[in-house]
Amino acid sequence: MTIQTENATLHKRNIATSILAPLQVRDFCLLLGGQMISSVGDQFYAVALPWLILTHRGNAQELGIVLAAYGVPRIGTLLLGGVLSDLLRPRRVMLLADIMRALLLGILTLLFVHEQPLLWQLCLISGGLGAFTGLFLPSSFALTPELLADDKVQAGNALNSSMMQVANLVGFTTGGIVVSALRSTVALAVDAISFFISAVTLATIRGIQPSVAANHVQEGQITGSESSTGGTSAATTDMTFRQLLQNSRLLQVVLVIGIVGNLASAGTMEVALPALARGSLMAGASGYGLMLAAFGAGALIGGLASGGLGKLPHRGLVTLLLGLVQAGAFAIIPFAGGLPGAITALAAAGLTNGLSNVFFISMLQQQLPRHLLGRVMGVVMFCVFGLYPLSVTLAGGITTKFGPVVMFPISGIAMAAAITFGLLQGELRNL
Repeated sequence: MTIQTENATLHKRNIATSILAPLQVRDFCLLLGGQMISSVGDQFYAVALPWLILTHRGNAQELGIVLAAYGVPRIGTLLLGGVLSDLLRPRRVMLLADIMRALLLGILTLLFVHEQPLLWQLCLISGGLGAFTGLFLPSSFALTPELLADDKVQAGNALNSSMMQVANLVGFTTGGIVVSALRSTVALAVDAISFFISAVTLATIRGIQPSVAANHVQEGQITGSESSTGGTSAATTDMTFRQLLQNSRLLQVVLVIGIVGNLASAGTMEVALPALARGSLMAGASGYGLMLAAFGAGALIGGLASGGLGKLPHRGLVTLLLGLVQAGAFAIIPFAGGLPGAITALAAAGLTNGLSNVFFISMLQQQLPRHLLGRVMGVVMFCVFGLYPLSVTLAGGITTKFGPVVMFPISGIAMAAAITFGLLQGELRNL
């Protein structure tokens, strides 16, 4: 019994060591710290901007126009951001984007301090912020495998995912306090400073972590052959993105799941879930907040736990099975037994979402050619953000006509169908 206890303790220590291993790398710590501060600042902005517009202009329609002016350029520059990441290297693109966003937010702060900004001014600045955010995102995922050895990449993604969840929570909470106790312009200034700090951390990153494994590409995943042993292929360094898209089962599955999953889940979470909370669950705003918190807590735990599972066998198969659990959890939310059951189902969905997201991102970073990684992440991010307007529009129409309950099994079935496509791919099951 003593031996078993000691082995269990040793196993826990090894997992903890694996999760925290990336923190031994100076450059990754700089990246993680800068992005956490920037994420906190982003939530300050998310609280302050609507409040400022509604206070100064009192028009919800204008708020919608300004938010659209941010969202459309963000989607439009994601693919360009992926190309620039591969051409200029991720750190340079991120540094440029953070500097420009700091300047734009500084200008926006001054406009609100000295005068009431015109709508076109707000749209111009908001559009610039969205455009540079779109350029930034693909590089932010492409930089981590350049700073960490291959065996630490998944743990690095897990830390990044978990810390961003924490930063969002802290940012929303403290942002609301700052806006209430001080002034909204102070919150905007904090966001501008956070981007400047992030730019400084990026500028002080010294270099790239040498890793033979990072440039190692298995022929089985790229060519679609049934070989799982793979080997270094000289031809992969000259591979185009079109060739990768045609031949990589991993990339094809991730894109299919990303497209279907986000089309199904975004509208369900943003439209059907609050309607369900207000309707048949009779949970009110507080119950809706608890459900969102349960999903976020599950995602936080799942993301952090994934860092200790870098050597998990058959990681591709496990990731797909986690996706099936997530699909099932979504489908049963209205039928799980009132508010407590819905909270439990959402916590399970968040947990599996946090695990599978880190697994998928890590497999892309580790298995696909490094010189195309920016474009890969650009396309993945485009699938994540690009379908949001369509998803919420469809969910709004379906919920209005048939009620919110029907959206959940529809979403679960659609997600399960996409994951089934992945399960049919032997190369991914054996990864």
